[in-house]
Amino acid sequence: MRRAAALAACALVAGCVTQRGYEGPARPSAELAVIEGAPSINAGLPLAPVLRKVDDRVVTLGHSRVAVLPGEHRVLADCVMAASHSTTRHELVFETYPGRRYVLVAESAPGNRTCGTVRVDER
Repeated sequence: MRRAAALAACALVAGCVTQRGYEGPARPSAELAVIEGAPSINAGLPLAPVLRKVDDRVVTLGHSRVAVLPGEHRVLADCVMAASHSTTRHELVFETYPGRRYVLVAESAPGNRTCGTVRVDER
């Protein structure tokens, strides 16, 4: 019982559960790519690229990763700057490959008051 509660808390707070971003039956992870942003509830992150949509799918609360089929994907991310309480929206389009992980990385604009860019790093 405690373990289930801990896993549920992790999923809601840290966004540690991966959302499925494709139709059809479950597939092995080796056939999928994972797109990852910061958790939507992120205590203390100074700059956080939060996934909002992958293609036409809204990323739900508690999810910071989306498993997708390989191919081109359109990602919508909000870049949240904690110090200035500002949010900017960024759209990225990029190609994914099976078995790879793609992490959104935010960089501040000059003056460190807003988010300047969001890019994708393959890991």
